[in-house]
Amino acid sequence: MNQLLKKELGFQGYVMTDWNAQHTTAQSANTGLDMTMPGSDFNGNTQLWGSKLTQAVNSGQVQQSRIDDMVRRILAAWYLVGQDKSYPSININANVQGSHKTNIRAVARDGIVLLKNEGGTLPLKKPAKVGLVGSAAVVNPQGMNSCTDAGCNTGALGMGWGSGTASYAYFSAPADAIKARAQKDGSQVALSASDSTSGVSSAVNGADVAIVFITSDSGEGYIKVENNAGDRNNLDPWHNGNDLVKAVAAINKNVVVVVHSVGPVILETILAQANVKAVVWAGLPSQENGNALVDVLYGDVAPSGKLPYTIAKSANDYGTTISQGDDSFSEGLFIDYRHFDKSNIAPRYEFGYGLCKYLLALSSCLPNDSSSFHNSY
Repeated sequence: MNQLLKKELGFQGYVMTDWNAQHTTAQSANTGLDMTMPGSDFNGNTQLWGSKLTQAVNSGQVQQSRIDDMVRRILAAWYLVGQDKSYPSININANVQGSHKTNIRAVARDGIVLLKNEGGTLPLKKPAKVGLVGSAAVVNPQGMNSCTDAGCNTGALGMGWGSGTASYAYFSAPADAIKARAQKDGSQVALSASDSTSGVSSAVNGADVAIVFITSDSGEGYIKVENNAGDRNNLDPWHNGNDLVKAVAAINKNVVVVVHSVGPVILETILAQANVKAVVWAGLPSQENGNALVDVLYGDVAPSGKLPYTIAKSANDYGTTISQGDDSFSEGLFIDYRHFDKSNIAPRYEFGYGLCKYLLALSSCLPNDSSSFHNSY
């Protein structure tokens, strides 16, 4: 914080911890910490700033000049944004959405990665019948904001869980968006909004295309979701996603799998199904989930997303295990694709992978609002 950030890079702002991330008094001050969040005695935790910092100065462990530097850096930000005079009053009920939904849809859409597309399955070409399968096709039946801090994986997934979440102003679920598009095309939509393998037949039997929605979620450790305490217990799809895809692929010969996930998911079981013709990696699309997906599924916009991480053939290929407590990071910089390269491990889909239009992986393509599947192949 001192040598690199403040001296070499000339950073003039202040350095603040993440929530409850300070662990010392004198050492934190002397190595460049300026502010602690949300206060070191929060919820009865050990106090490290305040009177403890005063004692450190009085005992000579921290120089007064270091305290002056903290104050100078913090107040500089105060004056920079004009908080010293005529600062506007707070209106927490103000509607600041504006045209944000357009931006959210674009970000969600342009982040979608096309992993597999056999036989021109995508884009959809006004299919007579579309079968939709999976609880992740619909909005949470209890309500889009019914889980505190998004602490559940019920219904369509738009974000992980934890203190950084926000309440949805609205939520476009995949089933709703696809139904709206199908109505324009004169297509029939059959829905099985369940993860039970026994209920898929009526939805996908006779469908020109069957779309299966699977998820994998995670968040902060203060919430446990389906026995996952923050981080995931494994890299498998949640809610028996593998079996759900297998059940659909046993009935329908034209299956598209849509993955909404916080990170890599092992896809070997899914890819082994001959009738799985396309895999769409849709990440965490937030409130424009369904609308963004329809843009790509129907070819209004060509897919342009690239994987921000490596998808392995086996969880063991990542060379790490779930652990708690301190970590010495013995792997150094050899994480994700660097680890795979160093260990000569062939991934299923490498970092940066993504099909463009109907072309091969890593072909040249950029986000393009005006380009469509139909106009560009």
